[in-house]
Amino acid sequence: PTNVPNTAGGFQMNALNNARWGQLYIDKGIYGNKQVLPKKWVEESLNKQIQLPELDNEFYGYLFWNKQLQVNNEKIEVYYASGNGGNKIVLQKELGIVIILTAIAYNQPYMHYQADEIIKGYLLPSIK
Repeated sequence: PTNVPNTAGGFQMNALNNARWGQLYIDKGIYGNKQVLPKKWVEESLNKQIQLPELDNEFYGYLFWNKQLQVNNEKIEVYYASGNGGNKIVLQKELGIVIILTAIAYNQPYMHYQADEIIKGYLLPSIK
């Protein structure tokens, strides 16, 4: 109704291209020695633009969510794009890593919780 397209859904790529997209943000918008996204846009995308009122420590930037995960007595800040089914592109800037999860729990109430448990319970501890 406002003539503004909804860009928060329908993002469809394979796992490797999701990883490339995430790596583009880890690399501050540089791909192949060329600045393809403005560095300022990347920074703003990952900034805490809006705090989610129902959650104490979760924020939204520009197409990326932001929160801290408790991993082995340490809080680790992650940025992530989250899709239906439990699909996620997770960035951890200090470690310089991108984690891609693909899942098929479409429209299931546990999909996001289960993906978070895999990330904080298994993947991040094995990397850290």
